[in-house]
Amino acid sequence: MWCRIGIASAVFAALWSVLPAWAGNEPPATAVASAPARFRLCSMDVDYPPYARVDGTGHLQYLMQQAARGMGLELERRVAPRRRCVEELKNGLVDGMVGAYSAERAEYAVFPMAGAGPDERKALATPRYFLYRRKGTQVDWDGQRFSGIGDGRIGVESGFVFITERLQQLGISYDDGSKALESNVAKLMAGRLDGVIAMEIEADQLIASRYEGKIERAGKAFEQTPLYLMLSRQFHSQYGRFSDRYWQALYEYRSTADYRQYQQARP
Repeated sequence: MWCRIGIASAVFAALWSVLPAWAGNEPPATAVASAPARFRLCSMDVDYPPYARVDGTGHLQYLMQQAARGMGLELERRVAPRRRCVEELKNGLVDGMVGAYSAERAEYAVFPMAGAGPDERKALATPRYFLYRRKGTQVDWDGQRFSGIGDGRIGVESGFVFITERLQQLGISYDDGSKALESNVAKLMAGRLDGVIAMEIEADQLIASRYEGKIERAGKAFEQTPLYLMLSRQFHSQYGRFSDRYWQALYEYRSTADYRQYQQARP
């Protein structure tokens, strides 16, 4: 399902004060010719609060929408399972999706780069991931190694390849069969998992609302991973200069008062 976000003149007037510096200049004809009329964004079909929500009100979805409007770009948002988004990005059926950088993803997607690695200044956000356990159990993470697991498994949401790759390197068994945190926490409560690695903000909110006194955070942060708007190779090949401008517009809009207010209003 595609959701079109139109651009009205009233919106341009309201946003004029926060547009990138180049927005008021007349671009050269070659730049106009190479600019797309729309951008097809694939969003996951589960919530990852506060960054992404199925209804499109997540922080990063708002950020991408406002930056696109400032460039006169129509944003079309498609909602689909993560694996389908990835397949459609590979095949050029969508133009972008949000994700962490990995060598595997860099084979089929393009990230904002600085030298040989991704440009962390252009990250949309940098969430932290922690280990969560049943209250009173001994599983722990000291920043280097796990303890108290034995033959147990750690739950990870499907598609979190940067987490599963690290668990593989550590020789830790994991279950990534669930695409939503709630399912993993239910498995943890039922004793089917020894721990769950989850995004800090989302997990803390879920625990506070439903599992207070039953689930607790354990140890140091397991991972701190920048999230980027990654582009299909087809889109970047056709609109390379425009891609750089969009990444820059996202970087600039992150520091606006409007975006900070939006984040505070929707924690």
